This record gives sequence, C-alpha cells and structure tokens, in this order.
Amino acid sequence: MTETSGLSLVAGGQELVLGLEAVASRLAHLVVVDALVLALLELRGPAARSALALAAEVVAQHAY
Repeated sequence: MTETSGLSLVAGGQELVLGLEAVASRLAHLVVVDALVLALLELRGPAARSALALAAEVVAQHAY
C-alpha cells in the first residue's frame, strides 16, 4: 500500500517492559485497514456485502 499511496501511517513509541507500545501500534494500523475495507464495501455495494456474508458464513462453520 505504501508504494501506491501518497500517505503513510507511522505509529509507535518507546519500547518499555510491558510491550504495550507494540499493541498500540498494531491497533492503529488495524483501524486504518478496517476503514479501508469499509470504504471498499460501500463502493462495491450489494455484491461486496454478499461476498462478505458468504465469507463470514464459511468462517462460522469452521470455528472451533
């Protein structure tokens, strides 16, 4: 994504003993990816919603 995008999200901080900074960094990136997925879902319309529902059904069937 960074090769085609004009923007980059850099999240991080000083590493301390608990490692919470790594979790916060990953969470920030996950929020961006989630927003991109939702934007694509809105742009693609009903076909994307149908595909997402099918994927969720498959995952639910294979849950432990």
